Amino acid sequence: MMNAAERDLRERLAQIGRTLFSEGLTHGTSGNISARISGSDKCLIKPSGYCLGDLKPEHFLIVDNRTREVLEGNGVPSIETPFHTTLYNLRPEVGGVVHLHPHYSVILSITGSEIIPMNMDVYDAPALARGIAISEFAPPGSEKLAENLAEALRQGVAALMPHHGITTVGKTPEEAAQNARVTERLAKVQYETSQVGDPKALPEAVLSELVELAVRKGLLI
Repeated sequence: MMNAAERDLRERLAQIGRTLFSEGLTHGTSGNISARISGSDKCLIKPSGYCLGDLKPEHFLIVDNRTREVLEGNGVPSIETPFHTTLYNLRPEVGGVVHLHPHYSVILSITGSEIIPMNMDVYDAPALARGIAISEFAPPGSEKLAENLAEALRQGVAALMPHHGITTVGKTPEEAAQNARVTERLAKVQYETSQVGDPKALPEAVLSELVELAVRKGLLI
């Protein structure tokens, strides 16, 4: 029987998915989200073929992070289950993973441009001041993609995936979603700035202050 903590986590994940979709951060059935089930080696993950905007609490599957076996639920787990579970195994402090295909982040991923923390939006997700990694390309759903993302996200909270999108992590799925949201805002500002000049990062002193702010707030960093 489902306990109260799992019921709450399912409801939170469904709300996060619907909100991200309504904000235009993904489209169709693309993108996936998951959350670690506290105190276990299991996670709740979006099933394949579902639109984030249509998610309901009961849609999420319970997957074993070690074996990737579906333990509860109907349907096929997301194609990107390999990298979700790999990140949970690599970083025990990670409680949520968000993968999206936001417009401006995808543009920068195609050009191979590093997303630069250059404006005040980063205060809304200060852990991003450490920088946003760029992983190596690998096909969707592959073990190589899981390996590449694990390498890119050994530290930090966000990675740009070449020709694909972004993946972000957080201590909670809400934190991971906020990191994704702000990553896309930074990408949009950078894209538009590049039309009129060279994008420049915030001063190092400010970036260091933001990292300290993230630590004080208890964010994943």
